[in-house]
This record gives sequence, C-alpha cells and structure tokens, in this order.
Amino acid sequence: MKIKRSALACAFIFSLLALAGCNDRLFDNPLDPEGETRAYEILATLPAANIVPLDLAFSGDVLWVVDAQSRILVLNYNSGSLIRELDFSQPVSGIAYDGNDLWLGIKNSNQVVQVSVVNGAQIKALNLLRGDVGCLDYAADRLYVADKLSNTILVVNPDSGTIERSISQPGFTINGLASGGGNLWTIDASQNKIFRLDDAGSAVNVYLPPSRSAAGLAYSQGYIWCGDQTGKIYKLKFQ
Repeated sequence: MKIKRSALACAFIFSLLALAGCNDRLFDNPLDPEGETRAYEILATLPAANIVPLDLAFSGDVLWVVDAQSRILVLNYNSGSLIRELDFSQPVSGIAYDGNDLWLGIKNSNQVVQVSVVNGAQIKALNLLRGDVGCLDYAADRLYVADKLSNTILVVNPDSGTIERSISQPGFTINGLASGGGNLWTIDASQNKIFRLDDAGSAVNVYLPPSRSAAGLAYSQGYIWCGDQTGKIYKLKFQ
C-alpha cells in the first residue's frame, strides 16, 4: 500500500510539472482555496522585445502599450512587432481606447487626458477630484481608473470628469485593469493573482497569472491580453 501511495504521489507531482511546462495552457493553482478549478488557455505569446508593459489597450486593429519608460507603443496584435510610437510629451501611467480616441493617465497625478490615435494631439484633459492615476479602461461610456492612493477603481464620467462611484477590490495593488464579459478584471502583482470581479468589486474567480511579472490588461471580444514585464504579451481565453 505504501508503494502504491508513493507511486500515486509521484505521478501527481509529475503531472503538475508537466502542466507547468506546457506552452498553450495554464491552470489555476489547485491548492488555492480562493481559486477555481477551471483553466484558461494561452492562445498566443507575443514577443515584445525591449518593452516592459504597464498597461494595454486594444483598438480592434492594433495593441496599444504603455511601458515603463512612458512610451506609447503600437504593436501588431498577431506578431508583437512594433508598428510605431505615439508622440506625447508627458509621462504616462495608463491607456484606454474609447472607440475613437485614446485616454491616457498622467503619471503621479490625478489627471487623465483624451488624445488623438493619429498624432497624440490632446483633445481634452480631466482633473479628477482625487486620486493618483494608474491603469485605465473604457467601457459603457465610462472611464475606469485605478487609483493608487485609495487602491480602488474610480468610475468616471468622461464628459464632466465626475467620479460617479468608487469600487473597492480585493487586491493590494492594481497592476492591470480591464472591463469585459460582464466583469472587471485586475492584476495584483503583490499576490501574483488575476481577479475576476463583479460590478461591486467582489471576487468571482481568482486565477494564477501566466507570469510572475504580469502587468497590464485589455479585453476584446471574449479574449484578454495580458502583459508580461519580461517582454511578452499573452492572449488568453478564459472558460
């Protein structure tokens, strides 16, 4: 009986190691009581050489990346190759696409600005009543802003700049933010987790990220793009 149990334990450990070595699938940690057991699939891993992503946006034809050098980069969403860099004079912490234009979070400030996707020309600037702007997203005619000071998600009216509500969330940091599929999605790098949240900010599911250096999220048509600060971007499909 001891031999059989030992053999079963070895087989289980081997299976976990084999899963960890797979390039196309990644499962939740089975020992995490907060995690769920379903998997997500890594559909693609894009090389992003010399890029340290902080935030992502997807405009339907290209990926937009804000990196650690505050560059605004336009990448091919199939290959990860650099198409161009958007000129903008201020340091940037987050990026979102509203269907026509881009919204940028200004690093170490409470300001978000709307700019042209063509040349980066400023269209509008909003000074929020509070907050230190981090990652951004845009959904249902509202800006979703990660506030580093309160560690909450601010829901902002893009016309007036009014903070309509603040959503608490379970992470200690917000290193990625996306809205889609009826949920909010965040990365907490300090806990190495991706949270799937309901509209009130409560965790629906918790996932292990595809990398311990994950940062930046974007959602489009059922897929999530997830940045990796080692110079990669993952395209994920959740169950």
